[in-house]
Amino acid sequence: MQLKLQDRRVVDMVSASKDDIQAIIDHYIAVYKGKYPLPEVSDPTIIARKVEDPGYLWLLAKVDGRLIGSVIFAVDPVNKIGKTYAAAILNEFRGQDLMRTMTRHGLKLLTEKTRVCDVVYATTRTVSFAPQVLLEHLGFISLGIFPNVRKIESFETHGLEVYLSPNSMKYRRQSPMLIPELHDFYKIAREELNLEEPHTVILDERDPRKMGAMVEFDLLEDLAEVSRKFYQYQDKDLMQKVFFPFTDPNMLFSARDGSADFFVNFNRIDGNGVMVGYRYNGGDIHNAMMWFCEAASKSGMRYIELLVNAFKPEMQRLALDTKFLPCAYFPAMRINDQGLREDFLVFSRSFENLDFMDLNLVDNNRRFLDAFMKCWYELLVRCQPDFDEEWRIG
Repeated sequence: MQLKLQDRRVVDMVSASKDDIQAIIDHYIAVYKGKYPLPEVSDPTIIARKVEDPGYLWLLAKVDGRLIGSVIFAVDPVNKIGKTYAAAILNEFRGQDLMRTMTRHGLKLLTEKTRVCDVVYATTRTVSFAPQVLLEHLGFISLGIFPNVRKIESFETHGLEVYLSPNSMKYRRQSPMLIPELHDFYKIAREELNLEEPHTVILDERDPRKMGAMVEFDLLEDLAEVSRKFYQYQDKDLMQKVFFPFTDPNMLFSARDGSADFFVNFNRIDGNGVMVGYRYNGGDIHNAMMWFCEAASKSGMRYIELLVNAFKPEMQRLALDTKFLPCAYFPAMRINDQGLREDFLVFSRSFENLDFMDLNLVDNNRRFLDAFMKCWYELLVRCQPDFDEEWRIG
């Protein structure tokens, strides 16, 4: 595919190959001054693997052979879901509709021509409106925020943008089962997509201050051994795998008493963590989760994320009671065993003070931030049951 720029130069859009590895590395260094946190655009081994992986569509824009733009699409064919990320255009070529054209091209390939995806999502930086607006013009819907998820120059809150094809909503499982604290998040998605009312499930709360008897964890960072154990537990049905697309574990936190294992993907560059699975042998899962978070924080993790099924209120309650806060609602995300697409919520927990000083949010994401802050305040009040009202006001 070709695009003609205003100055008549012709841009060729091509799939990345091994011959482009060094140019890709140099490109992201030029755009982000060497501060981009994802290793798949800086590690030549990872780049080589992804450009040849049929589960990835990596598009490059070139002018006279010079790399000027890049965007990656990852594909999960089982759940027919895709992710677009790592979009980067050289400064001198911005403002010429290049990134929107590249993204639209990839979107059509995945959702219309090949139809390998019914859903595509992206996370956008919120230091400006431009990335959010660009995706909205392509039919993406803003459905959440990730508070202080990355740190490039400073802490950044990213937005969740989701493209839902008509086919995805046709097979969506309806009437999610939600605890009351999550209704505000669902309401935003419901009004945007004309969804049905949810079922409300009331469950007993646990005190987030009470961690119970200490659980000590050992940390395993040998990637081969982490992967071996992860798939061994999964194959033998010994693990509760937490759905998180396009993410494999690279760390394992194991309780010394053998009661629990938590598999995590951790990016040491910016302290970002994602829980991708856990194994538990009975007892108090709330207690184990709380002490796991303590161990994760001490390992250098400053943020951890968790996906929770909208039809599993017990896990929603557990997440909130272990100080994870909801921040996004993703309709029709995963295909279940009956062939229906189920909704998920994104929860996150920050181990540092939140910083929302430099945000530019579109309306939906502003509403999600308001809902997040409401949950944060309610958690604060729950953790301070003797909070003196007169002192607070005065």
